[in-house]
Amino acid sequence: MKNLPIRNGFYTLAGITSALIGWNISQIVWQEIGALLAPYVPKGFGIPSYIILLVIITPCIAIGMVIAEIFISNPTRYKINWKVLTRTSLKIVFVVGAFIGLILSFINWMLLISNWPAGVVRIISWITIGAFAGLSESISWSWRSIEGTGNRVQQRIIQSTSFGAIAGFLAALCCEGVNTALGGYQEPFGFFLFGTFLGLFLSFASTPGYQVALRAGTGFEAKRTPKRRNQNTQLLTNNAPTQIQKPTLNNQALKYIPDGNYTHIEEGISIQLPGKSKKPLIIGSGDDVDIYIPHLPEQSASLQITSGGVILHCLAEDSVKIQQRMLQENKTTTLKHNQIITLYHENDENKFYRFIFYNRLLDPQA
Repeated sequence: MKNLPIRNGFYTLAGITSALIGWNISQIVWQEIGALLAPYVPKGFGIPSYIILLVIITPCIAIGMVIAEIFISNPTRYKINWKVLTRTSLKIVFVVGAFIGLILSFINWMLLISNWPAGVVRIISWITIGAFAGLSESISWSWRSIEGTGNRVQQRIIQSTSFGAIAGFLAALCCEGVNTALGGYQEPFGFFLFGTFLGLFLSFASTPGYQVALRAGTGFEAKRTPKRRNQNTQLLTNNAPTQIQKPTLNNQALKYIPDGNYTHIEEGISIQLPGKSKKPLIIGSGDDVDIYIPHLPEQSASLQITSGGVILHCLAEDSVKIQQRMLQENKTTTLKHNQIITLYHENDENKFYRFIFYNRLLDPQA
């Protein structure tokens, strides 16, 4: 929540930029197409300019919101974000947006020749454009996020679509209210206002709950369990109580994501942490720890989760490193998004396990 002003500003800037770029492109295209078609259009018949406007500005605004969602969801993955943008997602949004814009143009045309008030027709169009932009943003999120399953997807789609429609409605009302005063500047001002409202509203609709996760990295690679053999190469069973187990979770409040079908921690698997913890979550090799990892001290570190952040407490000397800083025993630190936590073996400083900390569930799937 501390990054909410940044999220609001980024979404609002994306909304304004995409709306004004779409409007400018539509004006250029309209002037070019209008000049080319003028000799072939019957006298007394004019092609409404809003046909070109809606066909272009609808996908532009939707693409702007999708770009904002991708970059704000993965703020540390610039190269991956650009790869996502160059794939089919934006192409689909543009094609569908242009198609919806064409349908809107046809509906506008039919309503206007049916003597509907022009202001009412514009309000309907802006509501539809806003709703489609919100729908595109929420669907883009659901395709990539490991949180994008079940009721959470439905909630996000309904919320973003509704907020987009409300933004379009408010912008249209404001624009119609100052219609006569703006004169020729009505359209650019209207879309500036539309982009502002749309970006601001969607930034609130897309704000994630405060959820934290650890993603397993180096040290958690899947390994085959070695089997002891006697001189006759016959398998021997090992029932010794000191047998090394695989890293696993010993607390029902913790779960593997994107699904809970895993039985132990492996590289690339994320662990969803609870929103709050009444008592610290212990990481180590002891029998009563919450996250069991072999070879570590019995109690290596603990995590205290509050509404304001996650506090890591080092419980053993030379066992925990945050980024490049070794944490001394009994020292604490508040974890930040995308920080690397290194947990060292108890008897071998050259071997370690690594987690990446996330303060939302969107980034681990990137």
